[in-house]
Formats: sequence, structure tokens, C-alpha cells
Amino acid sequence: MTWSRRGACRLAAALVLCAACAPVEAGAQRVAYAASVGPELDSASQAAITREIDRARERGLPVAVLVSKVREGRLKRASGPRIRTAVQALAVRLDSARAALGAQASPEELTAGADALAAGAGPGALRAVSLAIPARSAAAPLGALAQLVASGVAPGRAVEMIVALLRRNAPASTVLAFGNFVESDVTSGVPAEESALFRLRGIESALRAGADLSASSPTASSPGGRTYAPGATPPKRRP
Repeated sequence: MTWSRRGACRLAAALVLCAACAPVEAGAQRVAYAASVGPELDSASQAAITREIDRARERGLPVAVLVSKVREGRLKRASGPRIRTAVQALAVRLDSARAALGAQASPEELTAGADALAAGAGPGALRAVSLAIPARSAAAPLGALAQLVASGVAPGRAVEMIVALLRRNAPASTVLAFGNFVESDVTSGVPAEESALFRLRGIESALRAGADLSASSPTASSPGGRTYAPGATPPKRRP
């Protein structure tokens, strides 16, 4: 099964910002997992999901995100078999993300990379973003990639825009905000590519000016000359 792609991307962004600071023992992980599953799952599904998560742990994949997938499925009242399928699919994407990003990739990078793959980006897009930021975590840029692609921006174009921000040394919070702004615009009816270009120009302008993006939102001018904050919806293009 697949959940909402935009919802999954928001989860990835939250994981980037609220990453766990310490490893958890396998026994404690099982306890947390059992608590998250609860009695609603049938015994066969619970056993199958437990085996899937144990196999993922043995391969060195981040278990917390798989537990979150189970929790998400339960909240949405999905059936046990569908939750199992979703967990299996996520484990495959985590494996693919690690193959693209390398064995040294952090759990947060793998999680964001897996969400980008689910949104429609390819392994090459993940590698391109990671290579553009070798000395820093790629979790935030990969999270933004997932949001942009899920919002409708072509993967190649999304990579170009994110790499452009990284080359300007945009901080992680700004890169994540870029994805959030575009997602919000698209929800309001703005075409994805139009919004992405608009937001990119606004952020680049603020970065060139040395603006403190944590204190105030960067702005951009519409074709008509009006100035908008990135959190505001730019004017919709007339048909």
C-alpha cells in the first residue's frame, strides 16, 4: 500500500528536524514496536511485520521509520496485510536509498532518500543531491527533493534547483522551507514548476543580500512587480 506521498514527505521533514540522538537496543526496539502495533493487528500480520522489521535491523536499516509506517497504517485503519506490504515496500526503498547514497548514509538521509524514491525521483537524483553537499548531511536536501517531486516538479528540475541552493550555501532550514513553500503553493492551485521557480528566485535573492533567513522570510517579485513573502501564495497564472 502507499500512503499520501505529501504526507510521507512531511514525515520525512519532521524526522530530519527531530532525529533520534542515540541508538536503541534491539530488545527495547521490539518493546516499542509491540506497543505501536497493539492488539488490533491479527497475529499472522503482526508476526510477519515483526520478521520484516527484524530483517531490516539485521541489514542495518533504520528501524524507527518502519515502526512509524506501522503506526501510520494503524491510524488510517489499514488492514494487517496492507500494512505489511507498506513496510516491505519501505524497506526496499531504504535499501535502494543506501545503494544510491552509500553505506555511510545516516538513518535520516536514508529515510529522506526513500521518500524521494517513493515520490518518483530516481537513484541518480539522490546521488546528484548527495554529491552536491559532501561535507554536510544530505537529509534536508533529500527531504526537499521528495517534497518537490511529490508536488509535481520534474525530478531533474528539482535536483537542479536544490543543487543551486546548496551551491549558495543555503542552510538546511532554508532548503526544507523551499520544499514546504512549493507544497503549500501547489495545494493552493499554483502550478508546481511556476511555484518552484518563484520560490527559488526569492530565496536566492535573499541569500545574495545576506539576509537572515531565520529571522525573516525571503521575498521575490512577481512579473507585475509586487513583492511577496515565500509563505504567501504567488498569483495564479490565468488559463
